[in-house]
Amino acid sequence: MTDHCVDVLIIGGGVGGLTLAQWLTGLGRSWRIVEREAYLGGPLAHSQYVLKWIPGWPAVSGRDYMAAILAGIDTTHCELSCELTQIEIDGIEQAWRCQLSNGRTMLAKKLVFACGAAPVSPFAAAERVIVGPGLQKIAHLQTGDRVLVLGGGDNAAEHALILQEMGCSVVMLVRSQLRASAVLAQQLQAAQIDFRVHGDELPLNVSVSGIELFGEFYDYAAVYYGYQPSKAITDFPVLYGLDQQISRDVFILGDMTGPAYPNILLTQGQAAVVAKQIDHVLSGDGMRTRHCTDLALGEWS
Repeated sequence: MTDHCVDVLIIGGGVGGLTLAQWLTGLGRSWRIVEREAYLGGPLAHSQYVLKWIPGWPAVSGRDYMAAILAGIDTTHCELSCELTQIEIDGIEQAWRCQLSNGRTMLAKKLVFACGAAPVSPFAAAERVIVGPGLQKIAHLQTGDRVLVLGGGDNAAEHALILQEMGCSVVMLVRSQLRASAVLAQQLQAAQIDFRVHGDELPLNVSVSGIELFGEFYDYAAVYYGYQPSKAITDFPVLYGLDQQISRDVFILGDMTGPAYPNILLTQGQAAVVAKQIDHVLSGDGMRTRHCTDLALGEWS
């Protein structure tokens, strides 16, 4: 049985998936979002950071930016705390038959994976090890906490400055050299952040009481080693042909594409391009007005 049929099933409700949904709505295409978390917006949803380089938004936080995007779509078309568990080819309907973890089954003419990326850490998960950016991740730290910041990019530099403003004692370690922007590098220097180069080996000793490294002790280690693109699409071999190429009815956007310089604007631009590509293909198929109402067992709330 099929609960619903849509033009596009979007896997991932972050900035890429939401931007795509907004474009598809404007193009008159039906869509559904499947989001594994209980909220939409991805890492930006709870971020109080001021986003830089967003034209027309000189001082907007990630949280407020996502709220503005969410205001432009119908969130009742989104399935939260839900995952895509199985995909089959429906030869009769020429669509993908998708099984969701909430028990729903639906048909989608096109699939778009916008699952983003996950922060990278070579260390085992531990209460004293904070991985990836986000003010909510460091909100529990207290004045006087000694924090080891690992990484040399913008995220590491920004968090080192924020932690110092919170009253923490910060030591920043980079593998070879600082890679943060010139502006942040100047701010680190002005703030007199304790900055060190550690080389390739980092024998971090983690315990329930804290972190030990090179004979020094810290309350927490905060790791900002970048991101690894999601490989969620590889969980579904049916999406690949005999030549191991992804089906032309399946699209990938955002950090999953492994861009050299990932950023919000790039992801949103890709979403706009994918929406127009899908609209062009479906228009050519003469399927603009087809809604598969004969397959629907009921409207989604």
